[in-house]
Amino acid sequence: MDSNGDVKVSGSEHATGAKVKFDAMDSNRDASVTAVEMDAYKQARMSKGEKSGATKSSAEKIATIDTDKDGQLSVAEHAAGAKAMFTKMDGDADGFLTADEIQRGHDEMMKKPD
Repeated sequence: MDSNGDVKVSGSEHATGAKVKFDAMDSNRDASVTAVEMDAYKQARMSKGEKSGATKSSAEKIATIDTDKDGQLSVAEHAAGAKAMFTKMDGDADGFLTADEIQRGHDEMMKKPD
């Protein structure tokens, strides 16, 4: 996501990265992402050697930001969720994410609720 190479991710870089990921997951190009599409995206990345590390299911991930509760993510819901995640991960509130902040945020987000 660090498009300018300054070793930190700005809010706009994060938003752009989130949009790229959404578009990659939206395999049928209907401007929404279902758990099936999210699973297929994850499987494709894992087949290329990437590790998942995720403990939440795709449906659980969707449910956390699915504001209209239709079981899928719209472009707007995904963007709003990404913006909220950026704010939450920005521990020092400087408007940028370091690699450590991103890792901690991702680890926290992937934990299943107790």
